[in-house]
Amino acid sequence: MQTALRKAKGTGMSVLMREIEALMEANHLNLCLECGKCSAVCPMVNFYGEYVHNRCARSVVERLSFDPEDIDDEALWYCWACKECTFFCPSGVDFQNFMTGFRQLLVSRGYIEYAHFCGACGSYMMPRRQLEYLEATLHSKGNAELLYECPNCKKGKYINTLFKLARGGGYVVPH
Repeated sequence: MQTALRKAKGTGMSVLMREIEALMEANHLNLCLECGKCSAVCPMVNFYGEYVHNRCARSVVERLSFDPEDIDDEALWYCWACKECTFFCPSGVDFQNFMTGFRQLLVSRGYIEYAHFCGACGSYMMPRRQLEYLEATLHSKGNAELLYECPNCKKGKYINTLFKLARGGGYVVPH
């Protein structure tokens, strides 16, 4: 992570900061009233067993507004992007969409330490913490293998299976 951060310093970092600011503006993070509804409805306590302010939506907005260069912190990857905060926000802050775009932006810039990628195609799927929670939850049910491929790769395998069945096992669709 520190290597990626050093690479981004200087003009690269300022470009990244401008992209983050544009993403914040597009998702109305500047309209936050600090009412606390996002923190009140955040389900992270259910997943991680504790509520930690620096991991919640409001804290992420504050941190990126006042210290945008502190983007190599794992706390920015705890959010599940579940839409609860977005749904209940009286100001129209679209935090879920922001977090999704923010993580895609970080991954595209080499910030991958806290990210999980598809085992088949290598595309970004989810934060590593989310994967760890889901692995623990699904492992006991025998479904953990579903977590290692993105929906597009799963769909491609499903379509290939259908084509094989429909054509007697001959044709495979590339994906």
